[in-house]
Amino acid sequence: MSALFFKCLAVILLTSSCKKDPKEEDSGTPTANVVKGKVTDTQGRPLKGVTILIDNTLLYNSYLEGTTKDDGTYQIKLFNSAWQAYAEMNVDYNGKTYKIDLHPDNPAGFSGEGAIRNFQWKLSGKKPVPLTGHYGGTIITDKYILSEIYDSENIEFTLTPAGALIDGSTGEVIKMKHGQPATDTYGKLVDIPIGRYTVTAVYPSATGNIPLKLRDKEHNRTGPFTSSLQLDFEPTTSTGNNMAILEYNEK
Repeated sequence: MSALFFKCLAVILLTSSCKKDPKEEDSGTPTANVVKGKVTDTQGRPLKGVTILIDNTLLYNSYLEGTTKDDGTYQIKLFNSAWQAYAEMNVDYNGKTYKIDLHPDNPAGFSGEGAIRNFQWKLSGKKPVPLTGHYGGTIITDKYILSEIYDSENIEFTLTPAGALIDGSTGEVIKMKHGQPATDTYGKLVDIPIGRYTVTAVYPSATGNIPLKLRDKEHNRTGPFTSSLQLDFEPTTSTGNNMAILEYNEK
């Protein structure tokens, strides 16, 4: 065969090997009038059936909606306007259904030129604007009316996971104090991965740590205080979502 034949064959093979797979190009390149992306769980695995909301920031209460496929991907057609992408899902855990906001890799808004917005399930961390709050749950700590502790910011709470967390992973023991007076976190233990916990607490004194007694104020306002308390986050309460309320007393 001629040398010209082999040169032509080499050019064809080189061109074919450099050509991008259509799916690969589609997943990484913005497409006009389309928002697309992928949603993964806390371990980076695809999440199916997640609700994608594309909010129109110019038209009140107007949005587009889609869901992720088996491979965690989605595509939603747009018209020329101003948009903001959100992802959310409901998760059943310990007999309750929790609404979970997912974390965007890029929280910026976009228009009809198209955009790529990927999301991941996070157990903790601060939500980006325009969302507010944290991905973890909040425990409100209330002083019993007869308690004489007035510097509750010094109380140390220990939260020990009682079973797997909401995503099925193994949690860690958490030791924390609530925020200082005159701060947003005063009287609150914030950004705790949602799970079921056994809670204990101690108050430091001149003679050593004093073990405190606790009560689940959301479900047991008049029952006895106990040295340890099993606590679940409530999906919806009068004070917010994914919250718990405990009451403490030193006597």
